[in-house]
Amino acid sequence: MNTVDLPALDGRDPLGFLATLGLLRVLGEQVRLSFSDTTGCAQIHGDFHDTDEIAGALRDIVEATDDDAALPALGPKFPLRPAPPSRAHGADKADESDPMRVLRPAYGEHLYARVEPLGSAAVEWLSFLVTDLAVDRAGRAALTPYMAPAGKQTVWTFFRKSLEVVRAEPSRLAEALTGWRRVDGFTGEYLDHRVLRSAADHPSGKSIPAGVPGATWLATQALPLLRVTGDGQNASATLWHRHNRRAVMIWPLWRPALDAHAVQTLLDHPLLRPTPSRQGRPVTVERKRLLPLGVFDVYGAERQSIEGGKSAGVLVPIRIADQPD
Repeated sequence: MNTVDLPALDGRDPLGFLATLGLLRVLGEQVRLSFSDTTGCAQIHGDFHDTDEIAGALRDIVEATDDDAALPALGPKFPLRPAPPSRAHGADKADESDPMRVLRPAYGEHLYARVEPLGSAAVEWLSFLVTDLAVDRAGRAALTPYMAPAGKQTVWTFFRKSLEVVRAEPSRLAEALTGWRRVDGFTGEYLDHRVLRSAADHPSGKSIPAGVPGATWLATQALPLLRVTGDGQNASATLWHRHNRRAVMIWPLWRPALDAHAVQTLLDHPLLRPTPSRQGRPVTVERKRLLPLGVFDVYGAERQSIEGGKSAGVLVPIRIADQPD
């Protein structure tokens, strides 16, 4: 079994970690995943000899995706996309802006009923994206916390935008593994806080987002490893926890080479839940109790609002403290 280091996929970073999970999922049962305990970067174990071979496998997946699709192996009909303006005439604009966003009572009749005829793969993907076990501020069935749409962003564009870039520029897939290069105008779907740049940060003097399309595409492919649920009101998902009225994302880095099934089991481990603490105290976990599982460190993030924006915010790293003895 070969080990390939992926220097650009830093597991200490939320986008880097999510992109690594996406890579593990799309490569399938032929690989296992670990992280370097010195650099925090991902390591793929399997038959691949180097990053060029892995990037080639990713290119094959992208090329095999239907030209009009948003997700590999699903075809062009899922996720549901907004109707063209002519078809939407006279319709409820709030619903037609994104047909994947429905009021909770309409989840079964107006969303699931439209997805079910598309096949079992589409139904399975739906369960990773939307849940009627929680609601958003508009009373709609809630999206997974890994999505934070704003403006004209939809569930369809969450997957489609990064796919379009890596299809047009396959070199972005190799960059996702070896060295990130930011692309002006690419939003990164709010999975990367560094995408936000002020006018002072850009030579043009304008505030232009700059994301990493290859890493973002990989991150979007991680969602089937991250189940979504809710408590009747608030949405949650694998790695997301409520802590003093905050929604925080907490994830581990591990040494042993694990397959996707073992990774899912580890990510759901109860020891990754933050320990109770008073308001204003750091988020803490009991790292020592995770050591027997091969976990050598734990990291975190939360969404922070964007000035003038209406989304749930962008993922920003936060410190995860160690629970004192």
